[in-house]
Amino acid sequence: MTLRLLLTLGLIGLLTSWPASADDFSYEAIAERFSETQLDATSVEEAKMHGECMVGLKHLIFVRRAGFDPVAEWVNYRTYSLLEQFPPCNVLIMMEVAREQLMSEQEQP
Repeated sequence: MTLRLLLTLGLIGLLTSWPASADDFSYEAIAERFSETQLDATSVEEAKMHGECMVGLKHLIFVRRAGFDPVAEWVNYRTYSLLEQFPPCNVLIMMEVAREQLMSEQEQP
């Protein structure tokens, strides 16, 4: 019981001492609060690129198709595994190539 009380009081103390500006959790606001460790411009651009690649991956999964899409069948679980190993843009390229190859195989007699 005492440990729980101490943890609760510690959490309350932390929350009340948290800066008012910490309500904004956008990267810009966080980088401003921690200016000495923020990413350089090149790293920020790379992160933005990978963010767009994540959107591309999502698009591959949910785009409407008239017929069977072999990549959409396994991209959900395969993508998580690949994202643990590679940057998002690399995974997007892999998935796009896989889809093209599998779709071309499907079209061949």
